[in-house]
Amino acid sequence: MPKHEYEAKFLNINVDAVRKQLRIVGAQQTFEKTLFTRLIFENDAVQGEQWLRLRDEGGRTTLTLKQVSDATTIHGTTEIEIEINSLDTTTELLKALGLRQVRYQQNYREEWHLGHITYDLDTWPDLPTFLEIEGPSEDAVRTAVADLGYDYNEARYGSIDLIYKSEAARDILAEPTLLFGDSQAAAPQRS
Repeated sequence: MPKHEYEAKFLNINVDAVRKQLRIVGAQQTFEKTLFTRLIFENDAVQGEQWLRLRDEGGRTTLTLKQVSDATTIHGTTEIEIEINSLDTTTELLKALGLRQVRYQQNYREEWHLGHITYDLDTWPDLPTFLEIEGPSEDAVRTAVADLGYDYNEARYGSIDLIYKSEAARDILAEPTLLFGDSQAAAPQRS
């Protein structure tokens, strides 16, 4: 059964200041900056504002059906996710079922936790690092946002393609690959 994904993104952050504030509020780093890869699959049944994501999270692999009904609100995204044990075998299975791999993407993620709240510092090719705060409810996310001193009214929602459109005037849904170049291996961050 799909569950609501309650997450808010904050752009234009100072990465070092966020890390310091996370330590102050008692969050613990779950893992350091790690390269994630994701394969996006579609077919006639899975397209548009929903997609199937197969993701290698640097030690954990997940398969997720994501659906965005309203990218302007924290209530607009649902997902169904399972953990799997083989990216390659699952890719073969999805292709055998008639799904097409339409995108291959990379990003870096550094993750922190405090209670039921997850704080991710995400870096994508050609974008500055941003903060994503996820929790079990809108109220929990609002509290976590306030604890870090951010204004909830400045939060962004929905998928990464919307951030690329607004911040880089780029349609990544039309790009089959989204990868870090050699010059970006360090990944841009705002300090």
